[in-house]
Amino acid sequence: MAAGRKSPSRRNLLPKSRDDAVPRILVVEDDVDLGETVCEILAMSGYRATHATDGLVALQMLGQGGLHDLILLDLMMPRMDGWAFREAQLRDKRLKDIPVVVLSAMGEISKPIKADELLRKPVEPETLLATVEKFVRRRSA
Repeated sequence: MAAGRKSPSRRNLLPKSRDDAVPRILVVEDDVDLGETVCEILAMSGYRATHATDGLVALQMLGQGGLHDLILLDLMMPRMDGWAFREAQLRDKRLKDIPVVVLSAMGEISKPIKADELLRKPVEPETLLATVEKFVRRRSA
């Protein structure tokens, strides 16, 4: 997946639905093209994918009642990076149990982060979808 433009925005790639049976995935990624590509891959596989361009936007979305089944989290982002997002998420009793998969292009992660899984960018769509499915199944069990 290629790098692209960066912009402080958020997007829903699927129309809002009241169907809570469809797993919701929050993609926290400052590279807009990459975030939208990941959301499109997830949407084509039947997930409701939402994109936030940094940790602050993600916390705002989650705080507005937008609870998700899984968070895919980049680490290196402006305003609020992945480490700060994760610390804030773990302090919030409503959000702390949402599993987090870190997506990182960093060869070596400079400081530890508590995450359920780590995937290195670029990640193959099949690997991404298998990982998402694993965590969605756990949450629905």
